[in-house]
Amino acid sequence: MPRAMRHLWRQAMTLQEAKSIARHLGCTLRKVRSGDYCVKFPDGSGSMAYYTDSLEDAVNVAVAVVRKRERRNAHTELGRNLSSSGA
Repeated sequence: MPRAMRHLWRQAMTLQEAKSIARHLGCTLRKVRSGDYCVKFPDGSGSMAYYTDSLEDAVNVAVAVVRKRERRNAHTELGRNLSSSGA
């Protein structure tokens, strides 16, 4: 297969693979009765859930939300460290 076309061919992600990724991020992922996918995030409340009909979208959103949270937390910690050091 030509190198330029390799990115076009890839296997679909299985539900088990997607659940594993979500668990690694601290999220939960499940397929609901409607056939949609539900991602719940690590804040613990049911109000922070994302529903989609695409498994790939569910994983991408989980990754994006967790990354955004990590950046925000790192920024908050940096601010605390700077203010406590007297800088």
